Amino acid sequence: MFSPFSDEALVRRYYLYRATISVGFITPIFTLFLLQTLTFTQVGVLSALYSLLSVGGEIPTGYVGDRLGRRASLLLSVAFTVSSLAGFILAEGFLWYAFLYALWALALTFRSGSMDAWLYDTLDERLDTSRFSYVRGRGDAVQKWTAAVSMVGGGILYGLDPIYPFIAAVVFNGLGFGTLFLLPKNHQYADRGNSDADHLGPRDALTIIRKYLAQPPLRSMVLYVGLFYAILGVAHTYVQPMALETLTPYAAGFGVEIPLGGATAAARSGEAGAALAVGLGVMYASLSAISAMGGYYAGAVEDFFGTNRAVLLVPAVAAFALVVPLWVGLLALPTFATMRAATPLVQPITNGYINDHVEGIGRATVLSAVSMFSMALRTPLALGAGMMADATTATTAVAALGGLFFVFGGAVWLFGEIAPDTEATGME
Repeated sequence: MFSPFSDEALVRRYYLYRATISVGFITPIFTLFLLQTLTFTQVGVLSALYSLLSVGGEIPTGYVGDRLGRRASLLLSVAFTVSSLAGFILAEGFLWYAFLYALWALALTFRSGSMDAWLYDTLDERLDTSRFSYVRGRGDAVQKWTAAVSMVGGGILYGLDPIYPFIAAVVFNGLGFGTLFLLPKNHQYADRGNSDADHLGPRDALTIIRKYLAQPPLRSMVLYVGLFYAILGVAHTYVQPMALETLTPYAAGFGVEIPLGGATAAARSGEAGAALAVGLGVMYASLSAISAMGGYYAGAVEDFFGTNRAVLLVPAVAAFALVVPLWVGLLALPTFATMRAATPLVQPITNGYINDHVEGIGRATVLSAVSMFSMALRTPLALGAGMMADATTATTAVAALGGLFFVFGGAVWLFGEIAPDTEATGME
């Protein structure tokens, strides 16, 4: 049944697992690594492919999480993550990268619903589900702080050799296998002799998705935050070239050597130079430390503003921040900080709200369906942003994404009620 360690020790082991899924070693240099051989449009195609495959995989992998167990799903996620990272060490070119993006998409989908479903069910069994936003947010903070430390190392390693950050990531993320075996299975999966009556069938999964997501109270919130996650996910792809476009003129004033051809040319060619690569690592580490505060205080923000206002305001502020650097380049730094903090701030709140309104056995499936919707929106956005970045600049493409959120997110807000106060579903 359950492992003998205490409930609070279990929470600490969950935090340890969250640390091992950080990809800080490659985060500050990943787009620049791709731009060594690809165009912005090709990077956009890869991002769209990743989103499309995630759409196709979310429901089946969420079903795996509900059928075989959350921990089994999370173990598969680690396996696909490590395989994808190892592939970037060995392979090169658009087609190989497309295959590695497919592995990365599988890693995400096997984790997206199962991680939160495991935590919520574990809190329900051992502690208190009202702590979900608090524990989930602290887990985000642990992951971000771990990323902050490894991002500096990633920038330094990239300056030595572009492959080194990926080698470090393979070793570090491989530790996720060990941390998962420290976590117990949820109660309904602890005894493999349980009858199928306790499990979810494929038809049941589709029925549950229609039941919970096609009507209030979840429908408008899923539309609003799904669009937000999609836009912010695409925008993150362009942080590195956008930083070179907006901030390197200021860096030049401090004696930092700018690559031949200027910042924009460096962003398009991937030739950032060792000093700028290290600078990106330090910048990302600082932003990650700031964004960790978002997850850390997610529960406090929910208590202060209420679920409805928190879910409404955080995405709106983040979308406005995407537009600002188009006017004042130096304000890209607070924009990056806002982008990094917004998702870990709002996601524990929204996922907690969803969990409160979904019965236990179908939670992983519903959360995966929400992620699937976001990925479906992300596919055309990634293609459009890539083409716009090639035609103009990465900064312009990101600003356009912010404008899109105000148009379509505003329409959702006008015609639907986002995260209304309703009675939670009875827990199983």
